[in-house]
Amino acid sequence: MTTRTRDLIFAALALTLALAIAVTAFGYPVGSSYFPRSLAVFIGMMALLFGLRVLLRPAGMPEAAASINPRALLAVFGGVAAYVFLFRLAGYEIATFAFLLLLTRWLGAAGWMKSLVLAAAITALMNLIFFGLLGVPRLDAILF
Repeated sequence: MTTRTRDLIFAALALTLALAIAVTAFGYPVGSSYFPRSLAVFIGMMALLFGLRVLLRPAGMPEAAASINPRALLAVFGGVAAYVFLFRLAGYEIATFAFLLLLTRWLGAAGWMKSLVLAAAITALMNLIFFGLLGVPRLDAILF
């Protein structure tokens, strides 16, 4: 199976998933299904764009070789597992700040000072969006 065939199969599966989400979400009132509706539209658009990109790619164009970085893979999945654990233990702010700080450092995306600033800014922004604007209730943490 060629990479082009796999990419087209992936685009078709993603579009099918988007349609399944849309059929379910559009059966509920707008207020309670705004996010799933938006998600369905977003996934569908991305699937269509990806499929078109694959179809319109010249036949002789070399395909990029995909390499898996086990260190990055471990950092992401281990980091998410640690985030979930720390979230329940210490609460949203501490867990999110620590997750973002350590992940940017582990992956080498930024220096310590830039990582600190990014982690603090993104944590504050997400705090404002979820708890301030959207009114999401906070989960109780064990320590705080």
